[in-house]
Amino acid sequence: MIVTKELHNVTKMGLRDIQYDIGPVITLIDGPSFSFNWEERPKLLLGQMQDVDRVALSRTDMIDSKQIEHIRKTLDLAGNNLLLLSKHNNSSINELAQQILAMDQET
Repeated sequence: MIVTKELHNVTKMGLRDIQYDIGPVITLIDGPSFSFNWEERPKLLLGQMQDVDRVALSRTDMIDSKQIEHIRKTLDLAGNNLLLLSKHNNSSINELAQQILAMDQET
């Protein structure tokens, strides 16, 4: 696409009238592949977690409690800062939805 000066100016005019809110930001981390991803890309994972409202660990039904605790310690997440998601536990999805709604109301 060729951007002319006129197109650039029209785009700038439109942007001045745009207002938006950013809702809660959640980073989703895959439980079973965490160790591999942490070895290969620790800076990427930490960057994705920077300034997020919540971190969710997916597929926790495929890892044991020791691995979950290792992930919690590795990422330096205390208590409820790590939400555990599993296809066998719908309450965790409901909890995530409630937390999103609560965070959205705070802003």
